[in-house]
Amino acid sequence: MEPSNTLPPVALRWADVSVSIGDKPVLHNIDLEVAAGSTLALVGESGSGKTMCCMAALGLLPGGGRLTQGAISGPHGVWAQSDRGPTVPIPRGKGVTMVFQEPMTSLDPTMRCGTQIAEVIRRHSSADAHQAKRRVLDLFEEVQLPDPERAWSAYPHALSGGQKQRVLIAMALANDPELILADEPTTALDSTLRAELLDLLSEIQRKRGLALVLVTHDMEVVERAADNVAVLRHGSVVEQGPVRQVLGHPQHPYTRGLLACRIPKKGRPSPLPVLSDFLEGPGDSPSKAGEITMPTAAQPVLLEVNGAWKRYADSAEPALADVSLRLARGGTLGVVGGSGCGKTTLARAILGLHRLDQGSIRIAGQAVEGLAPHQVKHIRSNVGLVFQDPRAALNPTRKVGAALREVLVRWGHDPSSADQEARQLITAVGLEEDALDRRPDAFSGGQRQRIVIARALAAEPQLLICDEAVAALDVSVQAQVLNLLVKLKEERGLALLFISHDLGVVRYLCDHTVVMDQGRVVESGVSDDLWSTPNHEVTRRLQAAGGGSIA
Repeated sequence: MEPSNTLPPVALRWADVSVSIGDKPVLHNIDLEVAAGSTLALVGESGSGKTMCCMAALGLLPGGGRLTQGAISGPHGVWAQSDRGPTVPIPRGKGVTMVFQEPMTSLDPTMRCGTQIAEVIRRHSSADAHQAKRRVLDLFEEVQLPDPERAWSAYPHALSGGQKQRVLIAMALANDPELILADEPTTALDSTLRAELLDLLSEIQRKRGLALVLVTHDMEVVERAADNVAVLRHGSVVEQGPVRQVLGHPQHPYTRGLLACRIPKKGRPSPLPVLSDFLEGPGDSPSKAGEITMPTAAQPVLLEVNGAWKRYADSAEPALADVSLRLARGGTLGVVGGSGCGKTTLARAILGLHRLDQGSIRIAGQAVEGLAPHQVKHIRSNVGLVFQDPRAALNPTRKVGAALREVLVRWGHDPSSADQEARQLITAVGLEEDALDRRPDAFSGGQRQRIVIARALAAEPQLLICDEAVAALDVSVQAQVLNLLVKLKEERGLALLFISHDLGVVRYLCDHTVVMDQGRVVESGVSDDLWSTPNHEVTRRLQAAGGGSIA
């Protein structure tokens, strides 16, 4: 039999699509298509237009949003066009469906997971309650939830992040769609769960012949999961083609910059390249970098954790089990492990927010346990904290300057000098002084993280705890924040306790690393040694899964 030259049908096409929100253009002349059974990755910085492409395809543009040019179509016809209107209804549910980044924006916290998906099935079919439940349980098996009956009865809050994302995938599959739009489905997951979820999506896609549009800022995800890739910047496609071609031989400076911002597997170049090196510098060449150097002389111990145990009342297993570690003044220690391994519990215990069941924690020689309120304040003045989500960490109603001044005064600074000190803090993290007069929503994600770091520095701490501080940032912004942390460490003599699920980021930033699993330290040592020759199964699994930015 002669081989067929017939191309697979197009599952989704954006034909010269432009979109505006009110009077503001947000997408410009988007020409893209994804074939049945294939995966198209949309990559770019936050705000580049990736999610807007998906929302336009679903007919879910925000208020004031409209298609000003072009058409959106699939195998059954055109369902959006600027001049003549649709020829077919938007095929949401059966034809096209979407998996969002944050499961709790899609799942009703007051309804059991199974009931929610059964409702979706019955809305689009004639299935009765029994048939819908049987269908949901089959879907839960397909997405590899470990206990489908438990997942059926569980409320969303009772499931882990990875399990909630699997429930969302099951919901997306409920009515046998031809195309799934997945908007950053792995961003909030640790590296091992991310790898598992990508493998699951690939397996489902193969079995069902689905087309997939994968929105991501993670080039490793693109390499692992996509056939073709489109690079977006400021609402326009600047480069597109097969993954091997675009990532192997990028033509546009923006694409080259996105790839260069990733953390290398070897060496610790400082500063890391940033996009401006490629878009604004002479000849589009990155700035010269030196190397982060490990401390050569032994320094006094700043943080000491000895035999820490912590068990929550509703858990059979301890959150911390005999954890011991030390961090010297001016040093950097990485704490790495999957979700639920005890990393955040450890951070909260160091801050005195959790009382240990057993063991001790000392900061600058003073025990954290059993302190009077004024003593706890003294301990916390030595420790700054940077959270994963800067939006949640900042009051959206308060201007940045007012928030910084409040923290400065709280930590004993003279109110008369608080304005000047706030200006010094905001410039120290690379922002202009006029940032003090704006509210958090006026800034990008990376800028908000800089504001959170500035606030953490207000008490002039000796130790900065970064709890997944770069996990949700795109690669270019991540590089900026890591460069800032290195700069602050060198200028201020800060010690860094860097908590992450990304072994690659920890290897780059930290002198030493401890690996945690199920509340225990399972391996520790010099970061480069752990990366090159991991001994424990957990460390090997983290390395094999990769970090979100490893080049």
